Amino acid sequence: MIPDCLRGSLIVSCQAPPGDPLDDVDTLRRIAASVVRGGAGGLRANGIDCILAFRQETGVPIIGIQKRRIFGEISITPDFASAKSIADAGADIIALDCTMSRSPAAEPWKEVLGKIQAEIGKPVLADIATLREALDAQDSGADAVATTLYGFTPETAQFRAVNWELIERLIHALRVPLIVEGHISQPEEVRRAIDLGAYAVVVGSAITRPESITARFAAALRV
Repeated sequence: MIPDCLRGSLIVSCQAPPGDPLDDVDTLRRIAASVVRGGAGGLRANGIDCILAFRQETGVPIIGIQKRRIFGEISITPDFASAKSIADAGADIIALDCTMSRSPAAEPWKEVLGKIQAEIGKPVLADIATLREALDAQDSGADAVATTLYGFTPETAQFRAVNWELIERLIHALRVPLIVEGHISQPEEVRRAIDLGAYAVVVGSAITRPESITARFAAALRV
């Protein structure tokens, strides 16, 4: 079950891509500490080292993932071993790619989901991109669904904004909690998602990525 303390909360994803100046465990730990002081009710973290560091810093719930590159594509928690490693590191919730475009080289997500619940006993968050994927994840036993991969699958790759119509459809169709994640850039969007019925909202780059935040301001000068 998703922790009730996350209901109506802001979850901040504290990650940095390889090569980014912020791609450093202690740097990300400090960012995590800062956003918790600012009011974040939970964190989303990638990898054992970051999860261990965040867990030592705070007691707020952590959504853990393990990104791995498979045949050039990033896969989110591609196997049970990855799930167990991040659970052992202190993640409270295990997120995994439950889309139709999950790498065929990864373990089937339904098998991973079942093993997490049976052998680890932690809730599973299904990262999806479409209504169909969300319903499939729910029917397969996911404890919650997140819109994390909308805009990052072949079917949705052309979209780079919040799909409010999809969110409303998900809220009405799902029995499990919906966590809105992806493309949120303004505080009023967080409020809108919660008002529509989302369980929680995850924000990442708009809070934790100085490069992209600065680029938005700099672009205004070039208009």
